[in-house]
Amino acid sequence: MDLKGSPVLLSGDTLFHIYSSHGAFTAEDRAGAVSARLQEIIREPQFYPDSLLSFEIENDNYVIYRDRIIFVVSKKDTIGTGLSMETISGQIVNTLKEHLEHKSRTFNLWFMIKNIGYTLLVVFVLALIIKLLNWLFRKIIRYVVANKERLFKSIVLNNYEFLNAEREYSVAVSLIKIIKIGLIILLFLIALPVIFSIFPATEGVTRKIIDLIWSPVRDILLGVVNYLPELITIIVIYVVFRYLIRFVGFLSNEIGRKKLVLPGFHPDWAKPTYNITKVVLYAFMFVVIFPYLPGSESPIFRGVSVFLGILLSLGSSTLISNAMAGMVITYMRPYKIGDRIKIDDVVGDVMEKTMMITRIKTIKNEDITIPNAKILTSYTVNYTTPTEREGLIIHTTLTIGYDAPWRKVHDLMICAAEKTEGVKTTLKPFVLQTSLDDFFISYQINAYIKDARKVFKIKSDLHQNLQDEFNKAGVEIMSPHYRSERDGNALTMPEELETRGKGDEETGRQGDKETGRKGDKEKKGK
Repeated sequence: MDLKGSPVLLSGDTLFHIYSSHGAFTAEDRAGAVSARLQEIIREPQFYPDSLLSFEIENDNYVIYRDRIIFVVSKKDTIGTGLSMETISGQIVNTLKEHLEHKSRTFNLWFMIKNIGYTLLVVFVLALIIKLLNWLFRKIIRYVVANKERLFKSIVLNNYEFLNAEREYSVAVSLIKIIKIGLIILLFLIALPVIFSIFPATEGVTRKIIDLIWSPVRDILLGVVNYLPELITIIVIYVVFRYLIRFVGFLSNEIGRKKLVLPGFHPDWAKPTYNITKVVLYAFMFVVIFPYLPGSESPIFRGVSVFLGILLSLGSSTLISNAMAGMVITYMRPYKIGDRIKIDDVVGDVMEKTMMITRIKTIKNEDITIPNAKILTSYTVNYTTPTEREGLIIHTTLTIGYDAPWRKVHDLMICAAEKTEGVKTTLKPFVLQTSLDDFFISYQINAYIKDARKVFKIKSDLHQNLQDEFNKAGVEIMSPHYRSERDGNALTMPEELETRGKGDEETGRQGDKETGRKGDKEKKGK
């Protein structure tokens, strides 16, 4: 037992002494705890004397105020006093009522005045800081306006003016205003908890406000810290795949420039193969990274994934068919960029070839886009590929009557072809007689050309030269039709052949030569 005792203090006044320990607590610890509890009570807005009670629980007497234990009187506290626990408890209750009621009124009045002063000071400081902020930002905006031409220059990306000076100025002024408003809101968020914490009655509101602000920030920070191992794993996976894709791109460039030669692998396959490989690698990378993404195991994330998968499967059938057709066309190599081709009834030069479409510029400068799926299901004629070897054969057909010698027709057609600009002179043109019809013969001139892009111009020049050569030789380019009665009419064959077959038949013919010809010959334009 402490013979001197430990005083229980309330605002500097000693209310009573504690002489004995209780459990693990010394007399000094007990006195300090009781003093702190009493100090909390007088800080409350109002003191209720009737709520200060004393009663016995398990051989100890408890002094309680509004469900809070203020002091515990044990049998050790009665030693040397000659008083019972009930008497000591009653004396403590009376002493506390007297001093707590007086101290509470005095403390709360003075405390209220001080709190109001502190509140006014906080409001004054807040208003002063806001005023200084407004002044500072006005100065900043004035400086920006005064130095507008020096501070802001147009941002140009590949000849595209991404941001001109006026837009940059507008964006900068808007950002300055947003920063100012954000700082003012931050000041209010700081000032409100301070003001609420001044008054005891609103301390709970302060804790709620701080929790509202701090709890999300704390959760975010904890989430970031806890997610760091997964984030590092994702970064490592990305870096590995990134350098793998760059290595594949390096190999693609080497093959495309023909520095690296792989048997059976054409250089023009390098770029599309690289694009396909890149897509596959990125897809595989996403599959590997997916389990490490935050929320990947949540039902919402799975539901969204299933929904997107359904949309993709329903809406991408045409997309996938075109992509697959593009892959097939790439490795079939029916044409390349710059080739003159024909797809169905479209003739033109290939300007662009992607996994989805092929874009053709026709000889009439029409820009036609054809889906790859349509190309794969139809036929394609390539005019350029033959010119890279022996040459492309162009042809046209004339129908000439039987009265023109066929050797002469051959010579005229070959001569016209050789005079045509663009026809290869190393390979001689040739003529095919494609049919012997009832009234005429079909002659087809074939000539090799070097440039498939000029096929229509060369063919037009060939037609002009054919007209010139046949006109010079006096041979009509006509398709004759005959109606004749075989009673002496002239035969429709070359004169030199006709004279050989006459023989002595002329002597047996009757009638006058002029009056005996009743045949009528018609020639129709080809």
